[in-house]
Amino acid sequence: MPFGSNPASDGALIGIVVVFGFGLPVFMFTTHLTTEVRSDGLYYRLFPLHCSFQRIAAGDLKGYEARTYSPIKDYGGWGIRYGLGGKAYNVSGNRGVLLHLSNGGSLLIGSQRPEEFANALAMALGKRE
Repeated sequence: MPFGSNPASDGALIGIVVVFGFGLPVFMFTTHLTTEVRSDGLYYRLFPLHCSFQRIAAGDLKGYEARTYSPIKDYGGWGIRYGLGGKAYNVSGNRGVLLHLSNGGSLLIGSQRPEEFANALAMALGKRE
């Protein structure tokens, strides 16, 4: 029995099943966050949403700290999220490095090894937090 006065055609229904039944899971399983700490700053990319790396210049970092957080409570979930604590890039887990930016904002980058990430920032940028 059709729902509404103008139901979707068979072709549209098959398209919806393909996109949400196959496309969305493939998208979820191929999404990954790559971070690189270099002497001139921090580079990050959330593939497949970012084709190239985004950069935070070394001079734009005021401080950083490895921390455990609640993805749902603090940022509303995983992915590119906005919360009361600022912006977050995370794909899994509940650990990361919170970056304090010189413009007063903050950015959380999720990491399975946040202490190593913070140490890499300290060595490359010459700052300790």
